[in-house]
Amino acid sequence: MDVEPDEFGHPYLGLTKKERGEMLGFLGIRSADELFVDVPIKNGVKGLPSPASESLLFQELYALNKQNKNCLDHPCFLGGGSHLHYVPAVVQRICERGEFLTSYTPYQPEISQGMLQAMFEYQSMISELTGLDVVNASHYTYGTSLGEAAHMANRVTGRKKIVVCGAVNPERLGVLRAYAYGRDLSVVQTAFDSHSGELDPEAACNQIDSETALVYSESPNYFGVVEGSLKDLASRAHSKGALFCQGFDLISLAILKSPAEVDADMAVGDGVGSPMSLGGPGLGLFAADKKFVRSVPGRLVGATSDRSGKRGYVITLQTREQHIRREKATSNITTNSSIIALANAVYLALLGTDGLKRLAEAILSNTVYTQRELGRLRGVVSPLFSGFSYQDFVFGFEGDSDRLEQRLMDSDVLGPSRIGSGYGLGGGLWLVGVSELTTKQHVESLANIIGGVSNEV
Repeated sequence: MDVEPDEFGHPYLGLTKKERGEMLGFLGIRSADELFVDVPIKNGVKGLPSPASESLLFQELYALNKQNKNCLDHPCFLGGGSHLHYVPAVVQRICERGEFLTSYTPYQPEISQGMLQAMFEYQSMISELTGLDVVNASHYTYGTSLGEAAHMANRVTGRKKIVVCGAVNPERLGVLRAYAYGRDLSVVQTAFDSHSGELDPEAACNQIDSETALVYSESPNYFGVVEGSLKDLASRAHSKGALFCQGFDLISLAILKSPAEVDADMAVGDGVGSPMSLGGPGLGLFAADKKFVRSVPGRLVGATSDRSGKRGYVITLQTREQHIRREKATSNITTNSSIIALANAVYLALLGTDGLKRLAEAILSNTVYTQRELGRLRGVVSPLFSGFSYQDFVFGFEGDSDRLEQRLMDSDVLGPSRIGSGYGLGGGLWLVGVSELTTKQHVESLANIIGGVSNEV
């Protein structure tokens, strides 16, 4: 293809004028500047002379930052994967130690023994909770771990069909579809039971066939319902030669069945120990059965002994494109969120087995309490589904949902989240998320707002 010398107008951004025009047309705007019209400050910090002193600039930016609404200052009922958990201060303090912070990507194992040991401990704890043998260290997010699971299933089976069962997080599903597109994989989503909120076993089994590479289901699912038929689903997948992957909530594994107990070949999830931070940075957990160890994406840290018998740690497998020939790589992921994985390990070590169980029980208790309090309101069905809910749940609202959404925003209550009509359940559905930090006062504030809107004529 002939390229005009001036077609690429920027030395570092490889977009042609034609490509920029196509993107702007798709977005319905005339210039890139229109993407930023909602930014409150366009030319420097408002009201400040230029240049400004550092202290004056800090004060202005701090005041601007205080206009944000955060989950520490306001009740938070966001669901769908965004939960406010308390992270002990010592977690960040340990992660900021120089020997960890400066070697968070351990390319040279011989000079990163402390970080490698921390990653080994991280892998060991996730392995213990999931019941699976192999844990990598690690991925960006829950969604990218799911995408890598699809690629791994494709490598192992040589098949191209991914069956997603029941209600899964739509953002996570979007990431999966993006990963599938690159390898020409098809993604099929099956129905859920409108009464229980669990996946429909018959609908799922009808889609699992000899062309299926991976069967995936989340438990708790997007509606917060714990799936009760995962073992049967795994059996169906295995009978057709497919792999089964479970999406999980890490804290819930202290009281719920592990992926290994439902015969999962792989398991993916979200890490703990880091703040919400507007959605990131996060950590993608990835665990698998040991027979798939050479197909696991990313890197694995192992323990060994030197000639004198002294214990040491090494990167046992490095299957990324940076380490081996590209065509043999299992993943082209270029980093592994190791500093967040370290925070995950410190958090789990601080809580211990008993502490994690008590935390999960506290979350479950708050879920039940919130369900009950909302269920007492006129025009509210709480919970909507009969299935067992762990941390999130859905309620139905018969009133004006637009008015309720505005009232929640005006009252500085973050969440619940409205569920779109794409699930075939009609309107007026809201997803509630709680945590161990949810208080009775928070629930009372939410109930008063919902009740007030419901009682309005």
